[in-house]
Amino acid sequence: MAAAGGPRLLATVVMAMAALVSASASPSSLRGGGGRSAQQFDYKTRYFDQKIDHFGFAEDSTFKQRYLIADKYWNKDGGPILFYTGNEGDIAWFCNNTGFMWDISKELGAMLVFAEHRYYGESLPFGKKTFSNLNYLNYFTSEQALADFAVLIRHLKETIPGAQNSPVIAIGGSYGGMLAAWFRMKYPNIVVGALAASAPIWLFEDLTPCEAFSNIVTNDFLKSGKGCAESIGRSWDAINNLSSKGNKTLTGIENYCLLLFTFIPNFLPALSFTWFIDDTGFPFSLSPFTSI
Repeated sequence: MAAAGGPRLLATVVMAMAALVSASASPSSLRGGGGRSAQQFDYKTRYFDQKIDHFGFAEDSTFKQRYLIADKYWNKDGGPILFYTGNEGDIAWFCNNTGFMWDISKELGAMLVFAEHRYYGESLPFGKKTFSNLNYLNYFTSEQALADFAVLIRHLKETIPGAQNSPVIAIGGSYGGMLAAWFRMKYPNIVVGALAASAPIWLFEDLTPCEAFSNIVTNDFLKSGKGCAESIGRSWDAINNLSSKGNKTLTGIENYCLLLFTFIPNFLPALSFTWFIDDTGFPFSLSPFTSI
């Protein structure tokens, strides 16, 4: 299903991509929804019957894929569709924490679509039994997820008046960014462009050394100020010494009771993730940390 051509459509696509790049570099884009609540986002929840297996014949059943759609500002005369390639989690969370898409939707006259990744949230191919049988995980692949997105977009274009000529731009972050990039490469007839934020598309053991990402993050902190990276490095031994005595000790010293026992069962991986977010400007909310 090829996208319609013409100077007007091309101009819309160029404008959309330029705005996306600009927004990703602006302070407003990094707040990722910030303190805004779900009630402030005007979207509808929909479900689509997806094939469990897009590439074989052994399994011909379907499941309900959840997607969220917002068309308040959409220009039905060729306005773009910004399509979020859902990643590893509940799509409502990503929807409410990907603020720059909401920020630019009015300017671009864009429809927003947030598609949930199979095996996450409510999009479970085998319902409550999805994780009860290893055989049910045979369809838990990025290839199947990309096919879900392609089929869903085709459905939207066929059923929503005015959407047939709307260019689609895939958007995602981290694993979702990898999906956005792969989506553009594998289905160029479906999406005209992709914004892949913080997407480690080459981070595979036979392509990139395993320590490459950690080295990049460390080098960034080395450049950020004298003693910064060194202080972070020394902090791990101190944290390990305290955490070896139990979370209770660390909680009492740092007054992190709410953080440790409500939001973060495992403190060290979570602390590592804060360094990662701080370094990369990942566009998601850090609302659990705002009360500390």
